[in-house]
Amino acid sequence: MRGKVTRADGVRGEHKGQRVKRTWAFNSKCNGGACFRVVLHKRRGGRHTDRVVLHRTSPGSYSGKGRFYFPIRCAGVVNSRGGEVRFKVTVRIVGTTQIQGKTFASKLSAKYTNPERINHTECTGRGLGSDGASYKSSAATLPGPPAARFRRTATSGTKLKFEDRSKRGSGGASLTSRLWNFGDPASGSSNTATGPRPSHTFTTPGAYIVKLTITDRNGLTGTVSHQYVVT
Repeated sequence: MRGKVTRADGVRGEHKGQRVKRTWAFNSKCNGGACFRVVLHKRRGGRHTDRVVLHRTSPGSYSGKGRFYFPIRCAGVVNSRGGEVRFKVTVRIVGTTQIQGKTFASKLSAKYTNPERINHTECTGRGLGSDGASYKSSAATLPGPPAARFRRTATSGTKLKFEDRSKRGSGGASLTSRLWNFGDPASGSSNTATGPRPSHTFTTPGAYIVKLTITDRNGLTGTVSHQYVVT
């Protein structure tokens, strides 16, 4: 996320209008629909990352509160949690992209506000200030459909065994379901399966097209078909 400081009252190393860059990562389990809860991992600097739970406040808008601590030297002693920052983050989706007919956020705007930094040490005469910033960004990675793959692992007469070798799409959404169709409608309910390593006994010798369709957590799908000759 790239942005600028909108307020910096007494915060060391910051000034209004200062350009800033932050790494924000979002994680959610929306299962192909609207997200009502999103976890934000906000890189603050160095190795420090804040975890903030954002809740949907209106379509396309999310808000959440968090806190972090920082050290303060007081009376010659450094208190690692002497200062506390309580902040609020508001994120709004300002651009979307369609993938397989599903809508995904592609551009975001965000606001960070910290109305007051709290001093927990005995050196209370020292003001810690407050700050705020606004950001805009495009998603670094958009979800991609999973890649459906499978192979035949064994053959015994008219019985074939298969193995799902599918891969997650870009973005890494986990696979949630699979559906096999063996192209053998005469076999009735046995013509389909949902397991990762199914087997099927074909009703008669001949050529059959076996199809695998997979679906990931984002609701995106991948399909692949192979023809097999059964003798």
